[in-house]
Amino acid sequence: MLEAACERTQAILVNRARLSLDAGKFQQFLDLLNAPPRPSEGLDRRLALKASWDEG
Repeated sequence: MLEAACERTQAILVNRARLSLDAGKFQQFLDLLNAPPRPSEGLDRRLALKASWDEG
């Protein structure tokens, strides 16, 4: 599912965005995209909530 979402996003953005970066800046950009996500307390709280459709 994540792969499908990434592919769809990529297909949309390729038509709407153009980045013009030198090799060093492009590498920094790639490094940021490939880095693991930073911890987020807000996201952790939301992921810990039970979905409304699971309650019952």
